[in-house]
Amino acid sequence: MVKYSDSIMKTILLITDNKEGHESVSNGVIANLETYKELQIVRLVVKLKFNLYKFLLKPFINNPKINKYLSLGLIKYFYHLSDDNIDFTQIDLIISTGGKTSFINVMVSKLYGVNNIFCSSLRGLSPDLFSYVISINSNDSFENILKFKLAPLKLNPDLDKVALFAKKVCIDPSKQKIWSLLIGGPTKEYQFTNQNLTYLVESLAQQAKASGVQLLLTTSRRTPKAVEDEIEKLSNKYANIAYCVLYNRNPEKIVANFLQLSHVVFTTEDSGSMITESIHSLKPTITIKPQSSNPHGIYQVFMENITQEMFVHSIHIEDIKNIELDSLEFMKYDNSHEEANFKKIVTLL
Repeated sequence: MVKYSDSIMKTILLITDNKEGHESVSNGVIANLETYKELQIVRLVVKLKFNLYKFLLKPFINNPKINKYLSLGLIKYFYHLSDDNIDFTQIDLIISTGGKTSFINVMVSKLYGVNNIFCSSLRGLSPDLFSYVISINSNDSFENILKFKLAPLKLNPDLDKVALFAKKVCIDPSKQKIWSLLIGGPTKEYQFTNQNLTYLVESLAQQAKASGVQLLLTTSRRTPKAVEDEIEKLSNKYANIAYCVLYNRNPEKIVANFLQLSHVVFTTEDSGSMITESIHSLKPTITIKPQSSNPHGIYQVFMENITQEMFVHSIHIEDIKNIELDSLEFMKYDNSHEEANFKKIVTLL
C-alpha cells in the first residue's frame, strides 16, 4: 500500500499536446509523485491556433514584465483548449512536456501563481520561467534543472492483460524465446526508405525463424502505408510472426504487452519514446538506424548517452543479419537515483 506523507489531496494540471510520447513523460513524473502524495489529475489538451504563434510567444514569454499583460482571454487567443471550465485557482502544480506546451505552461503559472514543471528542451526560453526543468541533456547546467539519464517513465504493466494476450497468441516466454520489433518511420534525422523497413522486417523474421524465436511486431503513426502493406504480406509468409499490429489501420496500443513478454527488443532509432520505454522495461534493446542518419542536438546527446551507458546497442539496418546477440552486453537501467529529483518536486506541493 502506498503511504502518503500527508492526507491532503493535491491537484496537478497536466497540459498536453496529445502526443503520446510527450504525455508518457508527464505521466511518468506524475506516477512517481503518487508515491509521496495523493493526487488528482486535471488533463488539458492544448493546441496553438497557428504555428506562427510560437515565434511570437517566445519573446513575449521571456519578457520579465509579462505578468501585467496576462489573462485567460489572452491564453485562449493563442490556444485551443479542450476544457473551458477548469478552475485554475485550484491547481497545485503544472506539468507539461513538448515545446508547444511550454508557453501556456508559463502563462497559467504566472497568471495564477502556480509552481510549474517542464519536461523538455527549453528552445530559447529562460529556465527561470519554471520551478524545475526536467532534462536528459547532460550539458544543461542551470540552477533549477533536474537531470535524468532517461525521461522519467513508470511502466506498470497489467499482468493479467499480458497473460491473456500471451494466451491469445499462443506464446509462452517461459518455454520459448520472444523478440519484439517496434517500427517507426522516416524523419529528417533518420531517412529510412520503404525498402529499408521492409528489409528489416524480413531479415529479422528470417533470423528469428532460424533461431526458433517468436516475433511480435508493431508499426507506428510514422510508418508509411506502403511499408505496412508489405509487412502484412510478410506476416502471412512467416508463421513465427506471432502477432502483427499495423498501427495506421488498427491503432492498437500493444507495446506494454510486447515489452513484458519479450526477451530482446528491436526498435528503429527514430523514436525516442519507443527506445525509452524499452530501456525502462529492463530488456536488452537494439536500436536500428539507416546508413543515412544524422541525429543532432538533444537527440544526439540522448543516443550517445544511452549507448555509452550500454543501455542499448545501436546498429545499421544492413547489419541486422549479422548480429550476434549472445556476444552483446547490456546494462539494466537503475532508476533508484531519481528519487532525490522527485523529492524536490514534492516540496512544491
